[in-house]
Amino acid sequence: MRFWLKALATMMLALPGVAHATWWQAKTDHFTVYSEGKDETLRGFAERLEKFDFLLRRLYGVTDRQQGSPVKVYLLSNDRKVQDLAGNRNLKGFYTTSQRNAYAFLSRETKSGRFGIGAEEILFHEYAHHFMLHYFPAAYPAWFVEGFAEFFSVVKFPKNGSIEFGHIPMARVPGLVLGQPYPLTQLLARETKGLNLRDGDRFYGTAWLLTHFYFQHASNRKAEINRYLTEIAKGTTDGDVAHYFEGGLDGLEKDLKAYMRKKHFISVLTPKDMAIGAITVTAVDPAQAALVEDELRLTHRPKTEDLPGIVAAIRAIADQYPGDAYAQALLAEAEWKADQADAALAAADRAIASNPQSARAQAVRAEVLLERANDSDKADHWKAALTAIVRANRADTEDPVPLALFYRYHAMRGGKMPDLGYDGLYKAFSLLPQNPGYRFNFAQAMAFRGDYASASTLLDPIAYSPHESGMRENALRMKAQFDAEAAKKPKDAAKAQSPAPAS
Repeated sequence: MRFWLKALATMMLALPGVAHATWWQAKTDHFTVYSEGKDETLRGFAERLEKFDFLLRRLYGVTDRQQGSPVKVYLLSNDRKVQDLAGNRNLKGFYTTSQRNAYAFLSRETKSGRFGIGAEEILFHEYAHHFMLHYFPAAYPAWFVEGFAEFFSVVKFPKNGSIEFGHIPMARVPGLVLGQPYPLTQLLARETKGLNLRDGDRFYGTAWLLTHFYFQHASNRKAEINRYLTEIAKGTTDGDVAHYFEGGLDGLEKDLKAYMRKKHFISVLTPKDMAIGAITVTAVDPAQAALVEDELRLTHRPKTEDLPGIVAAIRAIADQYPGDAYAQALLAEAEWKADQADAALAAADRAIASNPQSARAQAVRAEVLLERANDSDKADHWKAALTAIVRANRADTEDPVPLALFYRYHAMRGGKMPDLGYDGLYKAFSLLPQNPGYRFNFAQAMAFRGDYASASTLLDPIAYSPHESGMRENALRMKAQFDAEAAKKPKDAAKAQSPAPAS
């Protein structure tokens, strides 16, 4: 029955005249926001995202206006679509990265009641993580990583042009008030393993409370917490954190509970020089609009058993737009993920014929030719692969994919890695440091060059992530290896770490 339902869906997609959802996009300096259906509030939503980005940059002294590719944000029509994509019935939004950019998908449904979590709060929380990973990544404890994101999750933009932050995230109030704050002995431990839903809510709420206490409350505790965070990030603490605080953790917990009973003051930024770049709202062209949700399904870690159906759906729509570069480039990517090299190459060539500057199509073509060269080891195949990689890079010099492919090309060929290879991988990483693959690859590259201390430091955000994963275990294992090698080189013993962000 499932087979016939999939087949029917594919047939319906292929039929002429079948209507697809209308999508609109708002482009800003740092975001591209897609909204299903014409949403009159789309421009305002995009403007608030830019103001939020401005807030973080102003508070933390980031003057570089660019930060790699714009984050893509997809506003889907309902919660169920978000949950189906995320594979989790409890989520209303999700943020992650592909090889090309960071992206988030959220529901346009309003939050349920005063203590619910809305799409904007979810996105602000996740973008705070994104910002931290880009500008001051380090081995911060789990409570601060999440507390920092929670602190900035509720930001308001009054009509007078000011920006209010430090508001209470109301979704965390029930866990704090009814369940009491999470014990600091457990909160300040690195591990969050085994938290159930109730304890998880208390953990996030208490992480927010301690971060708010650190940022907003004038006391000697601010200096204590700053020293603790800085030494944790540098790796110079012995694991016993109680000695950082007068009265130990019991003293800090007593002060924190007293702070919870007080009125929590918000901060207001009234910038006179806030310059938000142009915001352009346009309808998404029909081919891309028809493919938006299937593209998300392809990009967002599809299960092996789901991939054939996704590729078939993309193929059916792309067949309706044989001359559209976007549709054919996406089809090329889909065919390549499905191990259909010839079909991927043919689709990439169609996209390039329509638009030679299609970086996505050029990158897929380069990947296909690189694998072909590796399999055959023929000189002309290697030459064709390198030519394709260079063309992909020229199509978009800020696309990390061709840059990483250039490094991979030289690694696959063997021999001494040229400096340009390292430079390419470094730029790919610097464009998208939130992507764990680029971080792992660049750390390994530094180790190959003998800079084990830097290689170990690069892995800190993954190794000390708040969330348990196989990736975190791999990072911890690699760090142990790199640290052992660095210890053999006294000159490499000192690590350069990002300082803890101050309030």
